[in-house]
Amino acid sequence: MDSGFPEIKVMFLAQFHPDLGPIVPISVPEDAVEIEQKAYSEMGSARGDDLQSEEGKGEGNTTTPSDTHSRLISEQDGVVHLIKRPSESKDSEVASDKIDFNSIQTLVIPKLTLFERLITVHTGKHKVICYPIAVEGAYQRNVFIFNMCFAFDIDAETKCYGPVVKRVGGLLKELEIGGNLLSNPAGQRPLRRMMQQMVFKLNMHGEYQIELDMRSISTSLAATGVSIKLFPVYESPTEIKAYHVPVRIIDFGLARLKSAQTLYQTQLADDIIWDLVLERVTQCIDNVNHVAMIAQLAQIREETVVLALKHLDYYGCIGLVDIFQFSNIYEVQYQTMGLFENAWLQRECYSYVTKDGQAGDISMEELIGLYATVRDRRSVAEWIIENKLDLKRFDVRRFVVFGVMRSFLRRVYCYPILRAVSAAGGGEIPSTIDELGTTPRDSVESGRGVENKSEADEEAESAAEMTNQDGVLEPRILSMLDGTHHLDEISVIIDKDTLALYEMLEARGGVEYLYL
Repeated sequence: MDSGFPEIKVMFLAQFHPDLGPIVPISVPEDAVEIEQKAYSEMGSARGDDLQSEEGKGEGNTTTPSDTHSRLISEQDGVVHLIKRPSESKDSEVASDKIDFNSIQTLVIPKLTLFERLITVHTGKHKVICYPIAVEGAYQRNVFIFNMCFAFDIDAETKCYGPVVKRVGGLLKELEIGGNLLSNPAGQRPLRRMMQQMVFKLNMHGEYQIELDMRSISTSLAATGVSIKLFPVYESPTEIKAYHVPVRIIDFGLARLKSAQTLYQTQLADDIIWDLVLERVTQCIDNVNHVAMIAQLAQIREETVVLALKHLDYYGCIGLVDIFQFSNIYEVQYQTMGLFENAWLQRECYSYVTKDGQAGDISMEELIGLYATVRDRRSVAEWIIENKLDLKRFDVRRFVVFGVMRSFLRRVYCYPILRAVSAAGGGEIPSTIDELGTTPRDSVESGRGVENKSEADEEAESAAEMTNQDGVLEPRILSMLDGTHHLDEISVIIDKDTLALYEMLEARGGVEYLYL
């Protein structure tokens, strides 16, 4: 059984020996850590911080000034990231499957300023996560230093293991204070057994629970229980606005089936089945309707719909894109290069854009190459005309949605700014932007555009409702023409088509457009 979490490749215990320096007494599996043992010279100071500052004076010390400069140190989200630069020696051309402890020993047993802080070290093919701890007491150097390290593949996503590494480190600290588990040679056997079981259980089931009997080591450790459980770490849900369009990433019908569920989907499936709001919201998600439209169709308050969509977004069930219109402008991003190098991503793109790969009029190479032609800030309609594209060969909307979801394309929004008001309106609204970059706007029918004369009359009538006889816009519309609200947002708020809104602004006059 696979837990669905990143697999622990190596788990090892590092200690600072008073005579030998940094050592690895236990590793799982055995011989997974390479270490060249060298004797440390006697040092005058018995304090832990003095010990760390005097390490450079030892005869057998492997740390040199050049080693210090061969590391990059950064801190993100409270985690210290120590990245070991590859050595210039020929042996480093082929990374070993084993962990070279000598190259990272000064990072695993660091300065005392980094103790009891989560540290990530990149070395060779592995990413090592550790939590160094120092216990003061009646020891040879008045301090006992150790670090329980977890090693994963170099590209593994290990955020879920951060709390586990800290918890294991804190537990071992308490066991050392209460019964000298780590400093007592007799504690290595039960500690090795615990590490072996922990690696197996976490890799297979994502949790570990055991009662340890350590009466042979200390009476205070007679009954010690260890309980650890991995939990997936999700990014905070993005802020969802009324103009966002939710796009399905999973099949909600399939998610209800127990046989198709993973460890992460069980809770979500229960929510979809028993939560009436989620049930009604998911029925209205068709990759076209925006949030405000979903609220109208489901007859639920917009704020409640946003909360439901945040729940789905948190669990990675939906993505968010902009409202598709042929007047939209997009820019190609550097992430598009990954599409040309990833065959799996190419097949996924072709299957989605050509409606499950059924269209045979366009080749995969031609379809992928179209992303490189999205440039010069042209609208989708202009892009279609310029490239003489046949819309029967593939779905343009799906093409754009896939590009936005995968960060191949970025939407360029149009922000209307009221620079001056006519004499009829009186006064002037100051702009919040110092330098205005205006771009000529060609009137292009939107994706939800007008198809016949009756609909055109309705749009004209609805636009007239927002203005009085003098052509002055409503105050709520004028208040949004300050460069902080784009056309999509304003059109959804006033419940008008983007084209109709643009015509209202053009009729009003004194409006400039900033494209960002």
